[in-house]
Amino acid sequence: MVLAGLGGLAVDLAAQAPTVTGVSVNLPTHDSKQQSFSDNSQFWPSETIRVTVAFSDSVDVTGTPRVELGIDTCPGSDCFATYASGTGTDSLVFAYRVRRGDSDTDGISIAADALKLNGGTIIATSGGAAADLDLGTHAFSDDTNRKVLANAGRSITNVALNSPPSGDTFVNGDTVVVTFTFNRTVRFTGASVAANGAVTKGRITIGNRVREGDYLQGHPYPNPNNRDWIFRYIVRANDADADGISIVGEGIRGGSMENWTDRYVNRQAIVNSANHKVDGSQGPPGVFSGSLTRRRTQRTCRATRSRRR
Repeated sequence: MVLAGLGGLAVDLAAQAPTVTGVSVNLPTHDSKQQSFSDNSQFWPSETIRVTVAFSDSVDVTGTPRVELGIDTCPGSDCFATYASGTGTDSLVFAYRVRRGDSDTDGISIAADALKLNGGTIIATSGGAAADLDLGTHAFSDDTNRKVLANAGRSITNVALNSPPSGDTFVNGDTVVVTFTFNRTVRFTGASVAANGAVTKGRITIGNRVREGDYLQGHPYPNPNNRDWIFRYIVRANDADADGISIVGEGIRGGSMENWTDRYVNRQAIVNSANHKVDGSQGPPGVFSGSLTRRRTQRTCRATRSRRR
């Protein structure tokens, strides 16, 4: 639609590009009483930073545009808040989940050119004009009310696998033991240790399948300083992974654990560990197959003799 503007100039409203009118970031919302050394100006590992970008008009989004966050310790500037919601409105929300190792004691920053399309689009709902991504004066640096504290809360600092009984491959019936080490002790809450332990699982990836191991140890009893959570998985006949076991994403699932416990392995991930392959089609020599065959043969002989009588 074209209207007559001031001085007789024509203004094409449909072609006007939406511009950024504001940028805001949520405040940390955890209870500071959980950690006596922290306060509510600090994001902890596993908490979510949400960036809201307001536009002059409604916009539509395709793909996964993102906002680059200025966090001091992000290697290679890889801290991006990814588009989460808002298409069809004048406010878009971008989310970033804080990882262990992220740290910014001065407070996060967002530069004027931080909004990136990342292969997607942000266009005007009416008319389809591409939005102006410049944050301009709405950019900011070192927001002291929004710091990032890498070692707050409870997070996984190491992931370890036991070695196969022989060579580099687990076979049918072998036990895979996974140990997740936290930066602090972590306790079960709510239900009893037994009830929680029955539903708390350690997750590993074998081939293209996620398998869940049973809880063995974690809640700090009888050792009050224990920080290791240990899980056991018994290899099955249909398990196979020639590249090696992986442990990525959510390492521990289920159960009720203390507040601000990050169950994700984050940068401690194990990907295709060559020393921990799996071949469930193989089994321990002389076990299962031979004895099972002998038992079947003995039963067959006894049945044949009975018929002859």
